[in-house]
Amino acid sequence: MVIRLERLDVEADELVGEFTRVRDTDFPFEVHADGPRQLQTDGPLGTGIAFRFGTTDHTLAIQFDTRIVSPGRVLDYLMQFDRRFAFDIKPKLDIENWRKFNNTPVRKLRIGIASPEHLGDIEEEGAAVKSSIQQLSEAYDAPVITIEIGMGNRKGMLGEAVHGAARAVSDLLRGGGADVRSLRGWIKPDDGQPTEELNLIDEFLTEKLEFPSPRNDPEANYALRRQILEQSLRGHV
Repeated sequence: MVIRLERLDVEADELVGEFTRVRDTDFPFEVHADGPRQLQTDGPLGTGIAFRFGTTDHTLAIQFDTRIVSPGRVLDYLMQFDRRFAFDIKPKLDIENWRKFNNTPVRKLRIGIASPEHLGDIEEEGAAVKSSIQQLSEAYDAPVITIEIGMGNRKGMLGEAVHGAARAVSDLLRGGGADVRSLRGWIKPDDGQPTEELNLIDEFLTEKLEFPSPRNDPEANYALRRQILEQSLRGHV
C-alpha cells in the first residue's frame, strides 16, 4: 500500500490536511451504455481522507474509511520517518452519555477488558471490579474478561458505587492502564420511560454524515470534507 501526505496546513494550533492512498494497479472501469472500457489515464489514481489535529489538546478528527487509509495506517506512515513517533490513538469519551449515566439510577453495568494481566492502578471505587477481573484471569487464563453487574428481573437500582466503578474503569482507559473493550450502562429514569442502554465508550466518537461530493473535482471535494471535519470537531470540544 502506498500512502502519502497530500496536504498539510497550520491553522492556529491545529494541523489540517489529507492523506492519500495511491493506486497504480487494479483500476476501475469506465462504464458506458455498450459496456465497460479501459480507464483513459496513464497516471496513478488516489483517494483521500481529511484530518484535523489539535496540537494543544491532542484531539484528532479524521474522515474514517478503512478502505482508504485507516488511523492505524496513518500511525505506520509517521513511524516510517522517525521511530520515536510513538503515537497512540485512544477513544474520545461520549460526554453526553456520561452525563446521563451519572445523573440517572443504574440497572446494569457491563465491563469488558482484554489482557487483564496488565491491569494498571485503579481508583478505590473500582477496587472490587479490579479484584474480580484479576481473579478470573488467573483462574482461567482468559485473555478477555467481561463482568456484568445488574438487578436481573428484580425491581430497584444498583447502589451509587456503580457510578464510581464505571468512572474508575474509564480512567484506566484514558490513562492507558487497561485495554477496555466495552463499558456499557443501563439506566432507568424515574419518569416511567423504558430502560436505556448507554455506550460509555465508543471506539471512536463518530458522526455519520452524507454530503454532496463534487464530481471529478479534488479541490472542491477536499474543501468540503475539511469543512465538515472542522464543524464536527467544534461540536465535541
